[in-house]
Amino acid sequence: MISIRRILVAGIPLVYLFYLPIQSILLPDFASRTIEIAALTIYLLVGVPTLLAFTGIRIPIWLALINLFAAVVLPALIILQRQEIGNDKIGAWVVMGTGVILTAAAVRQHPRIAVLGLASLITQIVLSYGPISLIRDGLVGAIVFVLAGLGVSRGIRRANEESEKYLAQQTKSLAAIAALEAAESARQERLQEVLNQAIPMLKKITSATGALGGSDRNQAKLLELTLRDEMRGRALMLPALKAEVARLRSLGVEVAVLDEGGMDDLDLPTKEQLLQKAIATLVIVSNGRVTIRSPKNESFRLTVVATIPGQAAPVVNLRF
Repeated sequence: MISIRRILVAGIPLVYLFYLPIQSILLPDFASRTIEIAALTIYLLVGVPTLLAFTGIRIPIWLALINLFAAVVLPALIILQRQEIGNDKIGAWVVMGTGVILTAAAVRQHPRIAVLGLASLITQIVLSYGPISLIRDGLVGAIVFVLAGLGVSRGIRRANEESEKYLAQQTKSLAAIAALEAAESARQERLQEVLNQAIPMLKKITSATGALGGSDRNQAKLLELTLRDEMRGRALMLPALKAEVARLRSLGVEVAVLDEGGMDDLDLPTKEQLLQKAIATLVIVSNGRVTIRSPKNESFRLTVVATIPGQAAPVVNLRF
């Protein structure tokens, strides 16, 4: 959420909040106007916390409902006080004061409450004093105040939504980068392990004075295939698949593992689950050729195709 330093932002509205009732307070016999004093007490008790209380931009719903209650009660109390003493000049603060409270509620992310409160204020004042009150009693100013608050509220809400989307995208990107780095690190470790296994055979080949024996040739062939798997199979070459590839090759099956990036964005448990499904389909294969491929930009993540000589249709042809 957008961080707002409440005191600095609310400073001017707070001063205005206290300034509005001064003229009415200075009128004669203020102490005897108990209904107006009650209204003024509600006004300050609601307005100050609405402007200053609670971290973040949004106030709790219960405080917003108290704002709505104040917007309904304050005009009613002042109208009652005026009728009781027969003086319409007192309590002139109530229209703009209620407008300030509702504007604060709108800015603090309760626009519906502000609209309902404004409707109540307009209804009570116009019914009591007629359409002229729109100008004479400052209703137009209160309406402009609340509408401005609604505009600010909408702007803050959009800014917060964009900020949250950006943070979510950033978190997702960082997680993807971390996953790729982890996968690359694991691949490098596996490749280094294979190279360490290859060094003795490479030394034997370079030091040999004649042709390699049958056992050495088979070992060299398997080593070549293992290196090819690590380079072409990349992140697919997890222990379970390695074991299955070794099993198939021991039966004489030709195996190709091709990682084209189709599972780069998946976490390790999901990759292992998909590979286990693929391995389970290869139990019936005892000869021929098997291709395990992870294509990029497809609706599926993994393909497994197994063919045998002399048969046109694949024995296994599945997508996961």
